[in-house]
Amino acid sequence: MKSAPSTVISALANNRELTFADCFTITLADSTVARYTNAQYTVTIPVSGGPLLVYVAGDILIDGLKLKQTCGIDIDEQSIDISFKPTSTIAGLSWPIAVREGRFDGATIERARAVLTAPGGTVIGNAAVVSFHGLVATVDNIGRLSCKMTVKSMLNKLAVDMPRDIWQPNCLNTLYDGLCTMVKSANGASGTVGTSPTLTFIPWSGSATDTYDQGTITFESGANVGVSRTVRQSTTSGLTLSRPLDYLPAVGDSFVVYKGCDKTMATCQSRFSNLANFRGFPFVPPPELSMY
Repeated sequence: MKSAPSTVISALANNRELTFADCFTITLADSTVARYTNAQYTVTIPVSGGPLLVYVAGDILIDGLKLKQTCGIDIDEQSIDISFKPTSTIAGLSWPIAVREGRFDGATIERARAVLTAPGGTVIGNAAVVSFHGLVATVDNIGRLSCKMTVKSMLNKLAVDMPRDIWQPNCLNTLYDGLCTMVKSANGASGTVGTSPTLTFIPWSGSATDTYDQGTITFESGANVGVSRTVRQSTTSGLTLSRPLDYLPAVGDSFVVYKGCDKTMATCQSRFSNLANFRGFPFVPPPELSMY
């Protein structure tokens, strides 16, 4: 059962007509908080010892987040539609850009209902009764003036695999991240395209066997400037790319290529001398092996 201030309960019991306003609070992962109401007037709720909670009217409209109460641990999942103006912003960005750039990843949305003495009047009990609080799961559609999101209850956090680190033979780190500690710029080399290149092979005199396998190459000049590709195999004669280039590179085009990693202990030791930060478990027996 949802709790409510005693003054709200009393008002509901003793009045035949009351004014309601649905209030929504959106909290982004970067702690940005935006408050909106579907009412035609701004709703202001005073907070003891803190700033006013101001729910802005006429900026965006949210349709969804219905009240649902059940027993058990089933995850409540709802689809909501958000309509906004071309001038509407959140976190300093227009709504379409903020949604496309992933600002709603890890965001929470809360729906509450405020009971007022009259339209635009005082909020009874100085509080809104929360009916839903959940996480933004996916953005299903985005347009110029509206978007559709799927929101799940906080029970969705129980679906996270635990523990976070899974025991597996290969390293859990991502190459060049903070746990790997390897510096990308220190593991790159500059070069120029040699004679007779193709869309998938870059002749290069500075190449070495296996050194740049699963690494990346980025062109710094020529028709492919700014284009990056994964290196499938490196030999003493050049680099074989995993995907063809859009344009045939010319002899003398410059590029920078970075070492790659297959996340094995052997590669971590031989290519990077970084075994101290290796986070794989190659000696754990497979689950099919019975121990007696």
